[in-house]
Amino acid sequence: MRRHRLTAGVLVVIALGLLCTAGVAVGQPGIDTQQTTTLTQELDCGFPLTVEDNTGETVEIDEEPQEIVALLPSVAQQVWEMDAEEKVTGMPVREWTAYLEGSQNKTHVLEFDESVGLSVPNTEVIVDLDPDIVLAPNEVPEDAVTKLREAGQTVYYYERPSELDGLTDVINRTGQLIGECGAATGVVEEMTGTIELVESAVADEDEPRVFYDSGFGTTVTEGSLQHELLTTAGLENVAAGFDSLQFDPEEVVAADPEWVIASEGGQLSEFQGYNQTTALQEDRIVRVDPNLFSQRGPRYADIIENLAETFHPTALEMARNNTTDGSADNGDDGSMDGGTDSSTDNGTDTPMDNGTDTPMDNGDDSADDNGTGLTVVAAVLALSALLTVARLRRR
Repeated sequence: MRRHRLTAGVLVVIALGLLCTAGVAVGQPGIDTQQTTTLTQELDCGFPLTVEDNTGETVEIDEEPQEIVALLPSVAQQVWEMDAEEKVTGMPVREWTAYLEGSQNKTHVLEFDESVGLSVPNTEVIVDLDPDIVLAPNEVPEDAVTKLREAGQTVYYYERPSELDGLTDVINRTGQLIGECGAATGVVEEMTGTIELVESAVADEDEPRVFYDSGFGTTVTEGSLQHELLTTAGLENVAAGFDSLQFDPEEVVAADPEWVIASEGGQLSEFQGYNQTTALQEDRIVRVDPNLFSQRGPRYADIIENLAETFHPTALEMARNNTTDGSADNGDDGSMDGGTDSSTDNGTDTPMDNGTDTPMDNGDDSADDNGTGLTVVAAVLALSALLTVARLRRR
């Protein structure tokens, strides 16, 4: 099991910073530890294994898989966190998976489909790899899964988690499918431990009012995992009640966020009145790693912890001092930054998240797990006209 903690070193121009935040913390959804423990205990972790996936398909695995294909970065991240990356033979190999050590040596398994304007699984490449199992997150087009099955591949199609409890279920399922139940349990325990530490730290703290800006006119709203990342870290998402991920600029201006959260290296959206909001007037911009923010995996805990350290440093430090279970450490890998914004694009294939985890990109074989995650196809096709440009950019 890998340990990560990203620093929350935020260099904000206005020294007053958090002293100007408002709002009172309320109970957060968080993770139901009892439910997670019960699910782990109920999983059959032996082989041969027979399970039913989200399509109702019965998936049979005779022996512990030694070669697997992960169709999106989120499930690849899960496997890496279980220290089982040697089993991965194929996955998306692009800038947004480069943080997974050794991923550049894997086979890229996506191709750009001009007919739909998205990247989809490359059936020919995957069949040539002949993996023991293909792991397909819910954002993968279901017809692509059908095509792989018709080509003789064993494919598990996941349910789509909409909350952190559901994400722990997904991680445990991945461990079960690839014969890494023990490692999955350790990953979930570390993740839940970190999140519970943060929840205890911020429970009585004021909630800074924040707005997540993808840079392309989209945000995250209530009901998405990214929204839960913000609220679990002790923040109030001013866009929680917006009717659409593609926000109305007037709503943002009226909400007057105190802080803007944006992607590292990315641009901010541009619209009338934005520069007059408190956040931009005071240069209160916090940067997050767009890969970790969008890819539905155990490193969501890193984002939550670092946001809490950014906005509630004293409370989090006190909670750490009162904790003896070692669920958090003081590592530093510099994933968050803050300060005045540069409105230029980062020029990479890194997907920009819009809270829906649409997974497939609109150009150059790119893919995201949420996929901007991240996110994220009959359903995807319906979304792509609205979200593809907003979330993913061409090289």
